[in-house]
Amino acid sequence: MTHQETYLARLQSLHASKHELAQKMMSLLNISKDAVYRRLRGDTSLSAEELLQLQKHYQLGYGEAANTSLFRFNFAERKIRSPTEYIDQLSERMERVQGLTGVNLLLAHPGIPFFHEMVYPRLLAFKLFIYGGTCWNFPGWQEAPFRPDFVDNKALDRAFEIGAYSYTIPGRELWTMGILNATIDQIEFMHLAGRFADESDAFGLLDDLGEMVDHLEAMARAGRKFVPGADAEEGGLFHPAHNELANNDNSILIQSDQAQLLFAIYLTPNFLQTSNPIVCEMSRTWFDLVDELSSPLGAAGGRHRGWFFNRLRKQLTSARERLHSESSIEF
Repeated sequence: MTHQETYLARLQSLHASKHELAQKMMSLLNISKDAVYRRLRGDTSLSAEELLQLQKHYQLGYGEAANTSLFRFNFAERKIRSPTEYIDQLSERMERVQGLTGVNLLLAHPGIPFFHEMVYPRLLAFKLFIYGGTCWNFPGWQEAPFRPDFVDNKALDRAFEIGAYSYTIPGRELWTMGILNATIDQIEFMHLAGRFADESDAFGLLDDLGEMVDHLEAMARAGRKFVPGADAEEGGLFHPAHNELANNDNSILIQSDQAQLLFAIYLTPNFLQTSNPIVCEMSRTWFDLVDELSSPLGAAGGRHRGWFFNRLRKQLTSARERLHSESSIEF
């Protein structure tokens, strides 16, 4: 019996019937009756976020794997008072990963994966600025105009090191056609709100996104991850894929010879972390299933890879045209 079958059987034991469990899951997960029964039959794997919602409600133990703190929440460990403190948390975890062997990275994200943003300092500064004024609620950040130097350069340098190290780790990534949407929307919203100290930075951020798209395509074509300007042959093996059927997952699974470790994004960019073997194995099973249903964008991607990246460039062209129409800058 798989981990998912075992877990769902335990849930069913808490209900009078499978119908009652299905009704409860529809409510908790906000999915259709048909989607629930696909999960109960094992045709579809529970995502990490769905498992988290069920676990929040039922609080089931896992026998020998039981743990009252199944998930660790980074924001609860230490309140984040600056971008530097968030980067510190990421650095501490990356140092632990560096001590593992046979590391492999599985990543599913509806937007731009954070590791890729880390090698573009202005873009990362913008994202950290957004987080500082929203989920971290730094005093004064909600009204302040964005400037690239608003975030300390030392924090950006350390983030670049994390991004560069992630490029040495072999891995697979699931992308959607909406990978740029959130960032483009943030840029346009801030521009309309007059929240750029220098309006040209809004266009500069679109330039950064354009460079990122070019570089992601170069890595996909090479089948290797590498920092812009570095030797592609020295990077980790890279297998990106395009899938629109399961585009709401937001998780990173680190596999190694020693253990598996799952990071589920919660209140972006904060995250929940667990090494629970059942949760990690269910996440890996879900990832493998979705990956099989995806179109490869890597070295064997061919025409689909070209189509995918050209669509992303068209999105950036449209965003630039909208900014031009609303800009006070003469072009």
